[in-house]
Amino acid sequence: MKYAIFSDIHANLPAFRTAVEFYKKEDIDIFIFNGDIVGYGADPNPCTELLKELNPVNLAGNHDWAVLEKIGIEFFNPYAKAAVNWTKKEISQDNREYLKTFKMVYREKNFVCVHSAMIEPHKFPYILDELDARENFRCFREKLCFIGHSHRQETYVLKNGRISRSGEKAIKLEENCRYICNVGSAGQPRDGDPRLCLSLYDSSRGVITFERLNYDIKEAADRILKQGLPEILALRLYKGL
Repeated sequence: MKYAIFSDIHANLPAFRTAVEFYKKEDIDIFIFNGDIVGYGADPNPCTELLKELNPVNLAGNHDWAVLEKIGIEFFNPYAKAAVNWTKKEISQDNREYLKTFKMVYREKNFVCVHSAMIEPHKFPYILDELDARENFRCFREKLCFIGHSHRQETYVLKNGRISRSGEKAIKLEENCRYICNVGSAGQPRDGDPRLCLSLYDSSRGVITFERLNYDIKEAADRILKQGLPEILALRLYKGL
């Protein structure tokens, strides 16, 4: 099976369109969206409609839940709060209902997907280092866990009790290892590379690959500014931070 696993679109329509065009050229069996279709960006409705066309498995992100008022935003930074409050007013009722269908965790035989982490996933904690990864390896039984949330493409590898972190663009799964794979962000990368990030998982070959693609950042930034959203949400797209 060939899986397209991607995360954190954050209402960035130019980036999402580029991602979809890339995936159309691949022979994808199952699409899995790891959460946060809304927040930060200017196009929550067009992005949600485009997501529906893929008919993916959908995971709930913290911004998705914040727009639905399933979690509070007291711990969001001021820019994220402004975007959530704006999105609440903009998103259609149909798309709001669609967000309500998003799962918290998705499992298959060999792997599990969650937006943030397997430790209390409904609280949306981060996995940012090897210590976080070690705590989370204890919380799932599968060989492989796909996450998003931090917007940083990286893979944690557990082998013989030791954890290493890899930024490689292709990961060949080894028999005696387990993995936590952050698929990065398709709409707002924060790993210093402004190009959008996507992943492919070929379960028959046991290979995960990552793709970084250029998209029209200026268009995405201009759309944010046109809607009166905080300027920093536009400027950060150029730097991938």
